[in-house]
Amino acid sequence: MKKQLKSDSALKALSVVIAIALWFYVVQVESPDISRTVKDVPVVFTQKNVLQDRKLILLNDNEYTIDVEIRGPRKYVMDVNRENITVLADVGNIEATGQHVVMPTTVLPYANVEVIDKSPAHLAVDVDHLVSAEKTIEVVTEGTPKNSYAVGELTANPKTVSIKGPKSIIDGIQSVAAILDVNDKSADVATRVPLSVFGSNEKVIVTPLLSFNVNEVEVRAEILKTKILPIKPHFYSESAPHQLDESSIKEVRLAGAQGVLDTLTHIETMPFSEYDINEKGEVSVKLSLPQGVKSLDGDTFTLRFSVKTEEDKQAKQKQ
Repeated sequence: MKKQLKSDSALKALSVVIAIALWFYVVQVESPDISRTVKDVPVVFTQKNVLQDRKLILLNDNEYTIDVEIRGPRKYVMDVNRENITVLADVGNIEATGQHVVMPTTVLPYANVEVIDKSPAHLAVDVDHLVSAEKTIEVVTEGTPKNSYAVGELTANPKTVSIKGPKSIIDGIQSVAAILDVNDKSADVATRVPLSVFGSNEKVIVTPLLSFNVNEVEVRAEILKTKILPIKPHFYSESAPHQLDESSIKEVRLAGAQGVLDTLTHIETMPFSEYDINEKGEVSVKLSLPQGVKSLDGDTFTLRFSVKTEEDKQAKQKQ
């Protein structure tokens, strides 16, 4: 009985070996024909340089894919994939803007494998005018300098950039910016940064269809020391009223080189007359700022003075 069981087990094992050998022979040696679909094969557009010579450009040419159904010997068909299939679409015959239909062709890695279907069989592509535009580069800061410091002059080198691309995209560009990080800075910042392109609603435009004559620019941000100083009105006449009303602005925040700011105890206005003061006791003035110092609160200020009464004037005359 035991001998019979051992014999049966040996026969089963031998059957499995023979079945595997037969399968291997059929698949690898005989290799029967099979069909298979390779999905999402990217399309490569050719003759785009011809379009450029005609001042035309293909839109979204990197977004097209097709499914390719192939047939051939199993061992070759199973070796075909997205990396070794090439799908080409010739756009050299397009001569105008708008939507055009092109037919993709497929190049397979093996001669004994054929294409039996493509989906889609035709591609609808959009073509636009190829144009150039010169744009001013705006330096934009991110972050906030250290306490008691402020951002001064911003510069970019070069100041402009030439952009080439589809007219529909170029027309939608609202600004081109070089973004500079000034967070927690207490000294001037100078570096190279890439360009950012913005459309409507300050939305960033990111597309490979735009090309630039420069991709990075040198930018510099002046970091200035700040100081709050009292405003001193400068009257032409010494007899003019000098007392600011309680509701009037009395201080201003200035920015400049620390060595200059340290020498200042107040900031004077440009000279004006008491006759410049209106019936409400208000006068619009500008500050007399040293070179290299600027106001962070604006250029023009409205000062308000206490209006003199007749008693005040008589008391002044008796003195």
